[in-house]
Amino acid sequence: MAAPAWDLIRSRPIRSLLAYAALPGEPDLDPALDRFLASGGTVYLPVVTEVGRPLRFGRVTGSMASLEPQGRWGIREPHQDTELLSPAQLLSAEVGLDLVFIPALGFGADGARLGNGGGFYDRTFGPHGVAPLEGGPRVIGVCFARELDLPGLVAKDWDLRIPAAVTEHGLRTFDSARTQSDGA
Repeated sequence: MAAPAWDLIRSRPIRSLLAYAALPGEPDLDPALDRFLASGGTVYLPVVTEVGRPLRFGRVTGSMASLEPQGRWGIREPHQDTELLSPAQLLSAEVGLDLVFIPALGFGADGARLGNGGGFYDRTFGPHGVAPLEGGPRVIGVCFARELDLPGLVAKDWDLRIPAAVTEHGLRTFDSARTQSDGA
C-alpha cells in the first residue's frame, strides 16, 4: 500500500498532508509517510478529543513508528505535548495542506465512504461539517482493492464523499455523477 501512496505524494509538489496511523487490518501508509517526513514534508494526524465532536489535528514530530496508541480506541496519535489544531486551522493558508488521505472500510461506486461508525470525518469535513473540504486540498480515500464498489453503499447529504481512493493496485476515481436515486 505504501508504494501507491508514495507515488501520489511525489506526483506533485506537496508541503504538508493529513493522513492517519493505521489500525490493525487497515492499509498501512507508514513507510510512505516516513519517506515524506524524511524529505522535509509535514504530516498531520487526526486526534479524537471527544465522541460526537469534530476531529482535532496534531503534527507528527518524529517517525510514524514513534507514535504510541492513545485514548479510548488505541489510535496512534501525535505526542500529547503537540499543539492540536482545529479543522479551520488545519485548512488555513499557514498550514498549507495539499493532500488528505482518509481511511475507509470501503467505498461505494459514487465515492460514498464506509467508516468505523463514529462520523468523525463527516462531522469534520463533510458538506455539513465544521470545515467542508470542497475546493480545498486534494482528497484521497484509502482502502484495499477488494473494498471498492460495495453494493448498496451511497452517500447521504451529510456524508463526506470521496472523489478517489488509493489501493494496493493504484488510484481509482469514483463516478460522482451516480446518485442514490439512480440505483448506484
